[in-house]
Amino acid sequence: MAEHVGSLLVLFISLLMASGTPAGAQDEEARITVNAAVTVNTVNPLLFGQNLLFAGNSLWNSRLNDIDPAVRPLINPITPTIVRFPGGSVSDLYLWEDGIGLKTTAPVTPDSATLILEGIPDWQTVKAARLVDTHGGQFGDLFHFRYRAGNRLEGVSGLQGLHPAGASVRPEARMGQPEWFSNNYGAIEHLKLVQSLKAQALFTVNYSTGLDKEGKLSTRVSLSQKIKRAAAWVALANGRPDDPRPLGADEEGHDWQTVGFWARKRVALGYPQPFGVTYWEVGNEVYDRNEIGVTSARRYAQDFVAFARAMKGVDPHLKVGAVGLTSPRGRGDADATDAWNPVVVKAARDYLDFLIIHPYYPAGGQEQALYPGEPWFTAVMAGAGQAMADLREIRQVIAANSLPGKPIGIAITEYGIWPEASNDPRDYANLARAIYDADLLLGLLESSSELGITLAASWNLHGSNPTAALGYNWKTETRTIRPHYHALDLIMNHLGPAVVATRVSSPAFAVAQVTNVKAKSAVPLLHAVAFSSPERGRLSLMVINRSLSGAMPTAIRFQGFTPQAGAQVWTLSGNSVMDHNENLASTVSPRPGQITNAGASFSYSFGAHSLTVLDFRAQR
Repeated sequence: MAEHVGSLLVLFISLLMASGTPAGAQDEEARITVNAAVTVNTVNPLLFGQNLLFAGNSLWNSRLNDIDPAVRPLINPITPTIVRFPGGSVSDLYLWEDGIGLKTTAPVTPDSATLILEGIPDWQTVKAARLVDTHGGQFGDLFHFRYRAGNRLEGVSGLQGLHPAGASVRPEARMGQPEWFSNNYGAIEHLKLVQSLKAQALFTVNYSTGLDKEGKLSTRVSLSQKIKRAAAWVALANGRPDDPRPLGADEEGHDWQTVGFWARKRVALGYPQPFGVTYWEVGNEVYDRNEIGVTSARRYAQDFVAFARAMKGVDPHLKVGAVGLTSPRGRGDADATDAWNPVVVKAARDYLDFLIIHPYYPAGGQEQALYPGEPWFTAVMAGAGQAMADLREIRQVIAANSLPGKPIGIAITEYGIWPEASNDPRDYANLARAIYDADLLLGLLESSSELGITLAASWNLHGSNPTAALGYNWKTETRTIRPHYHALDLIMNHLGPAVVATRVSSPAFAVAQVTNVKAKSAVPLLHAVAFSSPERGRLSLMVINRSLSGAMPTAIRFQGFTPQAGAQVWTLSGNSVMDHNENLASTVSPRPGQITNAGASFSYSFGAHSLTVLDFRAQR
């Protein structure tokens, strides 16, 4: 403890001694110059993605087989364009077929002691299951059973409702999965969700585990089983019912039937047409010792090729991504000498469509005592700049290790901040997180073409976890709109299709190294990006002030655009970067306003630790 306090003191003193610390007010005026006549990028709509967990997301209503009515109006302002599933580390514990289940062949009542299913379930280690149909509750009808005999579940207890024949029965946790596993929201529900949102799906296939011969989830299963499970998932989503191609049997002896077999499963569930899911990724962060299935770069790259070959064998139109490391040339925990990204890209490049990056800056590695402190929040304010620098270096790594003429993208399938030692939403979902997310997203919108960014998905949309943009309280059944939700809302609903040239000159601050945010002597306090809608005569200027306490007077100049004097302003800020909405929903929320002095040149003062959006109309 004494050593930890000492290290915090060193960090704090070094920040105070550095010039331009974000804790202090700034005397020097900043400058922003926008040239609306020069387009530097067009907005990639797939940058507005989200993650949605397969279990406990509390967004889906099984009774309605749709988004819960209480959630839909909250999602509408930030409707994601791509939604990743099943989500994070649990992807490598997830069996997608359990979320399909088997249908009952006879009506079920609360007194039913036996359930008869359409097929024989492979549920040796399962003791509980869930009936999912429009006659159950929001999360289905949970029950227990004593044993299975062929296609029958015997000794059933705990049922609450009346269910006609045809209800879906899905297992709860298997041995080897956490006890909270639930499959009431599965792959088909996810596909229906994205279809209703006019979005796309991004599926993460299980790289690390499968079922052993005793029905336990295990890492000690054949690669052939894991690959065939992934290929069957592609067949379910994208296959045609008349496709006779066999997927074959795995080394454990399980026959994975044909492409058409799984496509007919989809048809029987009410979806005759293939969904045409384009984006798939293999595994999640398996370079990390804390992840199940942690492995070396060479082993992963070799296995990835086998996965991608089998999956693209079912549908050659897929885009398949491999796990990448945020440290551009860093090593995985199972590697003594190999740098992860160069090895994976070079070995997998024939089949690799995008490298997966999870830019959490800062991320973990500290005791919880650090998170309310100035060193941590200074690092959060510098985090997006560090992320963008690392992404540029990762692009160089990809270019050096890929084949000429075969583009490999970068897919950001999670992002945020990660105070690993905490489980408190006040540490994960505060104003600082909102500013980091906005700062990073603006950087991606500005530089996606230059960096080859395919898509981005925030962690995460809705649920009881402390990172969710829409937090759900299971006890009170209430939801909290968190600060990073508001940041995303402001950006999504005030940008135009064209990113135009913007130059920024501002004072800078110093940051000491905090986890993966490196020490730097000069991080600009302002970040600004402008968006144009020429056909509407509109221009929006979005500005981040990274200062922890000081407002930033700024001279703004336009070229190629003359605004009307009146302009709308929205500001997301608070009394402190620690502010959150866990106790009072309005603590961090956008404040509308207006200015009347806009012109070709004018001044505006951006408040401390803020995201500001100025919406201008062109003079007629």
